[in-house]
Amino acid sequence: MDPDPRPGPGLCPGPGLTIVLLGNTGVGKSASGNTILGREAFLSKRSFKSVTTEISEQTDTVFGKQISVVDTPGILGSGSEQKIDAWCREFLKSSRPRLFLVVVKIDRFTIEQKNAVDAALRVIGDQEFNNCYLLFTGGDDLNNMSLDDFINDDPEGPLRPVVERFAGRYHVFNNDNGGQEQVRELLEKSGNLINVDRPRKERRIVLLSRPGAGKSSSGNTILGSERFKSRADFNSVSAETISESAVVEGRQVTVVDTPGITDEVLSPKQLFYEIMKSVVEASPGPHAFVIVVRIGRITGADISLFEMLQKLFGKDAPKYTTVLFTHGDELKGESIEGLINAHKRVSELVSMCGGRFCVFDNTKRGNRVQVRDLLDKIDQMVTDNGEHYTSQMFRDIQTFPMNIYLWWDEVCEWFRQFLKTMENPEHVRLLETVI
Repeated sequence: MDPDPRPGPGLCPGPGLTIVLLGNTGVGKSASGNTILGREAFLSKRSFKSVTTEISEQTDTVFGKQISVVDTPGILGSGSEQKIDAWCREFLKSSRPRLFLVVVKIDRFTIEQKNAVDAALRVIGDQEFNNCYLLFTGGDDLNNMSLDDFINDDPEGPLRPVVERFAGRYHVFNNDNGGQEQVRELLEKSGNLINVDRPRKERRIVLLSRPGAGKSSSGNTILGSERFKSRADFNSVSAETISESAVVEGRQVTVVDTPGITDEVLSPKQLFYEIMKSVVEASPGPHAFVIVVRIGRITGADISLFEMLQKLFGKDAPKYTTVLFTHGDELKGESIEGLINAHKRVSELVSMCGGRFCVFDNTKRGNRVQVRDLLDKIDQMVTDNGEHYTSQMFRDIQTFPMNIYLWWDEVCEWFRQFLKTMENPEHVRLLETVI
C-alpha cells in the first residue's frame, strides 16, 4: 500500500476529516481503517472474538488531506454501546469535520447485523445521520454481482430496508486488494474530496403535475431527503415554485417543484407566473421537464399537461420531457410497459415524450436504482438534444419580466380555458380507471 497517497492534479483536499468506524464484531472495521490510511494502523485479523477492545485513533495524510480514523469495538459487546455513545457525545462537541461509517459485511445479513446497525445509528443520532454512510466490506466476495444486485437479492429480507434508510449513501470496500481508488471514490461521493478537474455534471429538473400525483414526494426521492412539503391526499400542497439542490449519483442535481396545475389554489395569472418561473429557478435552463402522473388515477387532465407544456414553452420543450409514473407499488408485479401499451391515451403521452418514462415508488426513497434510471434517461436527453432547454424569452434576465408579461397577454384566454377544461368532470373522468 502507498502510505501517503498524493492528492494528484485537480484534487482539492479541503480541511481535515475524522472518520469514525462503527459496527458489529468481525465486519472489517479495523481492516477498513487500514485501507483508508493506506497502512497497517490497526490490528486486523479473522476472529470470532472482538480484536478491537478499545476506541483508538490513527492519523495520516490521504490524497493530501489529513484524515484521522477512529476504530471502535464491536458495538454489541458488553458495555460497548454505552462506551462508544459517551465518546461520541464528547466528540460531537468539537467542530471537526466528520464522517461516520456504519460497517457491514457482504454476507448473509442477519438480525444480529441489523441490531448492530440500529445500535450504531442510535449512537450517531438524528442530527448527524446525513454525515453517515453504510460501508460494505468483502467487496471481492461479490464476484460478478453488482452491489445493487446483492442489496436487492432478497426483497423481503432485512437488508434492503436498512439500505433504504441511508438514501443512496453507501459504498463498498475490498480490503484485501481493492487499492486506494475505492477510498478516493468514498471521499469524493461524501463531499470530502473535490475533483476540480472533473466538475460534477449539473442536472436541473422541473416537475409538473396535477395535485396529488406525488410531485413533491418525487422531488424528495430524487434528492434523497425531505426538501419539499408533501402530503398524501389530493390537495395541492405547493403554492409557489421553489428549488432545492443536492449531490445525487455524482451529479449536482437541482429539482424545481411547481404548484399543482389547478385553479383551485392560485388564480390563473398567479399559476401562470409560477409555472414560467420554473425555468428561472432552473437557470440557465432545465435539462428535463418531468410530467408526474399517478398510477391508478391517470385522467384526461393528466394527458393534457403535455399540451400545456408545449403551448407555454414552445416546440422544443417536448425534446426535454419525460413521464414519471408514481405509486409504483400499485403495479403489484405487473409491468408498466404492459399497462402503457394497453391504454391508447397513455401510450400517446409517452410517445409524445419520445418514449421516455420512469417509475417511482416514493415509499422506498432509499431505492436509488429508480433515481439512477431517471438521471440516466436525462443524461441521454442531453446527449441527443443539446445541453439544456432554452428559449429567447428566458435568455435575458433583465427583459424576462416584460417578456412574461407580454406572453401572458397573448396566452391568458387560452390558459384560463385550459384550466377550466382540466377541472371539467367529464375530462377528469375520461381516463379515471385507465391505470
